Amino acid sequence: MSFEQTTANKMEQKISQDFDGHSKSHHQTFGQEGGGSAFPHHRLVIVSLGLLNAALIITAVVIGIYCAKGDFLQVPNSAATPLILEMNYLRNHSDIIRAKLEAKAQLAKERVNHVQLKLQVKQTLTSIDSLQREIETLTTEKTNLLTDKTTLEESCGRCLRGWSFLKSSCYYFSDPVSDSKKNWPDSRAHCISKGADLIVINNLEEQQIISYNFPKLRGSGMWWQNGFWIGLTDVVTAGTWVWINNVTEVETGYWRSGQPAHDGDQSGNCAAFYYFANSKGTWYNGNCSDHQYNWICEMMPSST
Repeated sequence: MSFEQTTANKMEQKISQDFDGHSKSHHQTFGQEGGGSAFPHHRLVIVSLGLLNAALIITAVVIGIYCAKGDFLQVPNSAATPLILEMNYLRNHSDIIRAKLEAKAQLAKERVNHVQLKLQVKQTLTSIDSLQREIETLTTEKTNLLTDKTTLEESCGRCLRGWSFLKSSCYYFSDPVSDSKKNWPDSRAHCISKGADLIVINNLEEQQIISYNFPKLRGSGMWWQNGFWIGLTDVVTAGTWVWINNVTEVETGYWRSGQPAHDGDQSGNCAAFYYFANSKGTWYNGNCSDHQYNWICEMMPSST
């Protein structure tokens, strides 16, 4: 017999004894008051109420015992089964779920850190690019300063600023950026305004000096559109090339192959200079009035 059944029987016996005693006492009282007559139906009602009370007490005790043991009542409704299963799953896997949530939170944090790191890298690269441009600018300025310093040291003040002292003369190569291209007469006028004139190339040594120091430029258009005027023309007599100092040029080795040209867009009566790998073959001719080129001026250095 289980503990619950034993307890229920004992309580039932005790209640019966109590009711029997109470009934006897009550019967004696009624007997004394009523002349000794008995009321059997009263006893039956009281016993029924006592048994009902005992049943309720037993039910409460049984429920209490099951609750104390941690057992749950079986719910006959099948709709509650999924909830019970989910509750048991959550209870059994709470550590795993907690770890998963923590991992998700850590992943979100790492993603935020990754975005911030990418932003920092981008800002750093931008700063590096800015510094690189500054370095390039400073390097260019340094190169220009060193060039000016070298020019001044070599010329020792014998040439104008921006002119180059080469061998025994001062030369000016017009700047393709700051100086607008001019036709041959305007180019010569500019040289004269500086106390000079268009260059006269007297010999192979001077030809090579000009070729070696010729500005290395990347011009647009045809090659012959990027040359420099020199002081040589055949304006007076076609085919007879004379320098501006009235010296007739008899050397033909300085002309580029196929030059001077006598027809086409590139032909004309004034000579120009353009750098080629062959330092001797650099001359060609152009239209004195229509073609716009750069120019080379030449003047004697100052004696001071």
